Amino acid sequence: MARIVVCDSEYDLELVRAILPAAEAASLAESGAGVAALLTGPATPVGAGDLERLPDLRVIATASTGTDHLPVEAMRERRIELRTAGDYCSQEVSDHALALLLALRRGLIAGDRAVQAGRWDATDTGMPDRISGMRLGIVGYGHIGRRLGERAQALEMDVRFHDPVVDGGEPDLDALVGWAEAVSLHAPLTADTRGMLDARRLGLMAPGTLLVNTARAALVDRAAMIAATHLRAAFDHVWEQPPGGDLLGLPHLVLTPYVAWLSPHSVDEPYRRAAAGVAEVLAGDGLVS
Repeated sequence: MARIVVCDSEYDLELVRAILPAAEAASLAESGAGVAALLTGPATPVGAGDLERLPDLRVIATASTGTDHLPVEAMRERRIELRTAGDYCSQEVSDHALALLLALRRGLIAGDRAVQAGRWDATDTGMPDRISGMRLGIVGYGHIGRRLGERAQALEMDVRFHDPVVDGGEPDLDALVGWAEAVSLHAPLTADTRGMLDARRLGLMAPGTLLVNTARAALVDRAAMIAATHLRAAFDHVWEQPPGGDLLGLPHLVLTPYVAWLSPHSVDEPYRRAAAGVAEVLAGDGLVS
């Protein structure tokens, strides 16, 4: 019988078994011949070398929208199917990005930090500004970026986007970040997008520009972000979790603990979708009924 292995401890095994009764919990190292499906997530990356120990693998499902923790090209060569959680949290992430934009624009976080430190001085917030008319550049215009754009336009922001695979956007990323008063990142992490906001591009942003990243931290060069004190930035994902000491206590950087995806509506959904994706593939192969 084909084995279905859940190798990520964040899954609720009972939830998965409601869809895939034969699913079992096992580590990636314990998985080998006979495994037809792996269910994993960003916390449990799979490397190309792992595939060599899995000669019968037909599908990998991930409880995420991103796939940077998977050997996508090697899977394609082996004709191993890929299933993701799709747009399960597009509303949550776009809401979180908007909340961070508004908080930065109005100086809410800096103001709270100052008051908690015993100060009572309006200048600690910087100069709060109105939302309407703010020039917002969205990098990556998939499900999440598009939802953010719709919300921002409802608040009368001036919205433009950059996405090489979506028509109608600003084709030049340099021009977009130079124009924007705020930039929100929603691109997938790939070899082409890793470090796309480097020191040069961050330098194109005017002093006081807001930068919100609810995608992957590695879209931005780490050292360049630490040095970019002319910006006001907020990241929901960091280069390592928890963040290193060099990222803490920076006045120009706000961090939230990778919660942009989370709500009562989304907490189980990525795992349910991953299991359903596996069931679809294996049913098509006649490996499950």
